[in-house]
Amino acid sequence: MKAIKTSILGLLFLLLFLPQASATHQHHFPGKQLSVTQLTPRTDAVVFEQVSFDLEIGKISNSDWGQLRVKPDRLKDRLGKAAGPGYVNVFIYNRNRGEQASWVIDNLFVPGSQVTSESSKFSGTDWNKDKIHPYVPDSSNRLPEHPEATAYFDLRPGIDGQGQKKFLRATVLFSQQPLPTIVDIAQLANRFFPLNFSVSQTVVNAEGAGHVDGRISPVSSSVPSALALGRPPQPVSPDPNLPDDFLFPIQIIQADQPNLDAGRNQCIPMAHANALQYLEDRYDNLPLLWRLPQLHIRGIGKVSSAGDVLFWVAEPDNSLVANIDSYSRRDGVLDLNSGGYTSFCGLIRGIFGYLNDSGSQAVTEFRHQGSNSALLGSGADCDNGTVLMGDITSTQEGANPTWEWIFEQLSQGRAVTILFSWYDINGNWQGGHSVRVYGAATFNDKKYLYTLDDASQGDNFSNLTNPRTQQWEVADTGQPGLDGIPDGRLNMNGMSWEIDFALSYEARPTLLIP
Repeated sequence: MKAIKTSILGLLFLLLFLPQASATHQHHFPGKQLSVTQLTPRTDAVVFEQVSFDLEIGKISNSDWGQLRVKPDRLKDRLGKAAGPGYVNVFIYNRNRGEQASWVIDNLFVPGSQVTSESSKFSGTDWNKDKIHPYVPDSSNRLPEHPEATAYFDLRPGIDGQGQKKFLRATVLFSQQPLPTIVDIAQLANRFFPLNFSVSQTVVNAEGAGHVDGRISPVSSSVPSALALGRPPQPVSPDPNLPDDFLFPIQIIQADQPNLDAGRNQCIPMAHANALQYLEDRYDNLPLLWRLPQLHIRGIGKVSSAGDVLFWVAEPDNSLVANIDSYSRRDGVLDLNSGGYTSFCGLIRGIFGYLNDSGSQAVTEFRHQGSNSALLGSGADCDNGTVLMGDITSTQEGANPTWEWIFEQLSQGRAVTILFSWYDINGNWQGGHSVRVYGAATFNDKKYLYTLDDASQGDNFSNLTNPRTQQWEVADTGQPGLDGIPDGRLNMNGMSWEIDFALSYEARPTLLIP
């Protein structure tokens, strides 16, 4: 511990006098250094946004929710070379609270600008296997190769504010290793000269997941709209001591693509489709066969009728997500800009029904945590006879999702999706969302999940230019409306947002023997 403290003090000394510095840690391999750089607005590597929400419960304009976006390919060191992978920490200053910095972004992981995966095959086309490309709607094939890392934060710490925010004063630090969330680092941040960053406006409408108890229609909250989603992630409270696992971060990171544009409220079918396409990209390579008959392109399960009988049609019929959506049977789906929530049983029937009809070369085994169902699928819970699911089922492996279970599933090469809900400050359910989890990490005595989704659902191709990945600290910090009283479920970033359900998809490829 004495050696660790010595190396930390050395780091602090260098940071005090250099906006860009490096320090060698004694417990790292020789030559490994922890470099720290203060990022400025001129770099264009970080973007601060004020979030307005456009949800089923209504619009929340000019909220206290901030979103930081970090562009990996814009991160450069003092020599102009790519600086990633690494971590970003943000300290902002609120003049109403004096000059004390609020540590609002805690070690946001930013992948390197060189992204690789096991395979990169989309829309029936083989791409350069060293890079990942999402679906291209035209023949240009020119796409961003490095998804942005994002995280929510409190734009006005300590204040339930109103109105538009145009600028903020902040110190933004980038390091190749996570910084310990300790008092010394927080005091160090106050010695940097804070810079003025512009704050742009963004609208988030990502939602569409019904509650595990069957609810699919969120009811507008009676609390002020600014608190309808609870409060945003609160600033870090630094610890006086070093965390036990500071020098030993552990993580598993899968490919952060595909991440296709979703239709309105289409998060569950899209999470399924992104998960299945990831498995095909990874396992459909000789001598293995694990193949889907449709392409990973945009589409919907459109509602049609014959007299009083409703039925759902995949449009276009060669779209993977459109076919899954059609088995999910959402209400009101007429185009990419319309459609209701997917129910919890629609989540199950959508993926199992699709694979029963189209998955003869994509055999998949499922397991889950969460819900009250020991067995989901064919002949079990959620089988109401409306969708044929063959003999596909999912077995429960825990009453509530845990970080350890998700980490294990990812480590074994399986895809994972989660369903989470958000609540107002009184604990009333206000909606839900489903995303694919592509990574998990633990460091600084904290546990994190990394997810991907479409922040701006609808007919807009937003994920072509700004595909979103997010980092969430997960821990049981309290139940909705009763902060600090655990209920066994993981909260996201300490908020009144809880992970209700996690589903694991294990590909069972066929071995082709010549």
